[in-house]
Amino acid sequence: MTHYEIICAFAKLGDKIKSWLHNKNSCAELNDAVNRAIAENEWFTVENIKRMLAAIALQMLDAQKLQQWTSQYECSEKPPKRVGIIAAGNIPLVFFHDFICVIFSKNIAVIKFSSKDKILPECVIGMLVEIEPQLKNFIEITEKKSFDADAVIATGNDNTLKFFQEKFENIPHIFRKNRTSFAIIKGDESREQIELLGEDMFSFFGLGCRNVSKLFVPCDYDFSKIIGAMEKFSHIKNHEPYRNAYIYNRALLAINGKSFIDNNFWLLTENFENFSPVSVVFYEKYSNLVSVKKTFFNEYQHIQCIVNCDVDFGKSQQPQLTDYADGTDVMHFLLKQI
Repeated sequence: MTHYEIICAFAKLGDKIKSWLHNKNSCAELNDAVNRAIAENEWFTVENIKRMLAAIALQMLDAQKLQQWTSQYECSEKPPKRVGIIAAGNIPLVFFHDFICVIFSKNIAVIKFSSKDKILPECVIGMLVEIEPQLKNFIEITEKKSFDADAVIATGNDNTLKFFQEKFENIPHIFRKNRTSFAIIKGDESREQIELLGEDMFSFFGLGCRNVSKLFVPCDYDFSKIIGAMEKFSHIKNHEPYRNAYIYNRALLAINGKSFIDNNFWLLTENFENFSPVSVVFYEKYSNLVSVKKTFFNEYQHIQCIVNCDVDFGKSQQPQLTDYADGTDVMHFLLKQI
């Protein structure tokens, strides 16, 4: 297949997803998959699935953006390699960028989906193959934890990293583990900007590595600016698993004698750790931005992105094709290292 044919296929998939976003009756198979995915995973909601599909369709399935992206790489004609993709399941369709990279590098994607997010990916891949049947030769879905591959891209957490190393250490690989995202508050942000920050904090209930889990604020920062602006997201407390997490973490902070601000649906507490639990956002005070940048340098292996630094407010969960997870250029890996 030519790159033009692949671009056309993915762009048509984008058009189909956009049509569904405007009218759910336009694609019965996707509508059914969304309903089944929600039934299977208590953390999936229609709102969050639509959010992810919109980001994919707009940022990754636009023909012009795909052309500009692929033009940056020199693709030599060589026999396709089998590239394993071990997908995470913390948020819907989180595997998709790796999948695009493998297909556009003209390799074979051998995909092991998470049990938490299997229905939607299989549906979207089915839609793509229906648009362009030739792509079926470049896609293989497996249930096996260990499989034959020439390279692997594995996404998980600190606990699964050991398994990845045991099974795939001897082939070219990209192993990803726990990461999170921060935001820098300078104190002069508008209410609109702070509300956009809420998207970075609360979309997908904060479960993604691109969700902001920690704020860096000036020493004299007035937290009422954040507390008032975040009220527009209070509806997430209606989601039972999130509400349970909020109640549990509030009790835990109180029992441990930790000082915190209770915002009725989320908790704000000073903490020098990087990873906050669901419904909790950490903050750390700074006296100058130089000290903050030093912290970022020391913690780079834990950081996915920094809002109000390398990502605009509200954009953390809308990555571009060039926004590679962990900063590792997957296309370069696929074209030059395997």
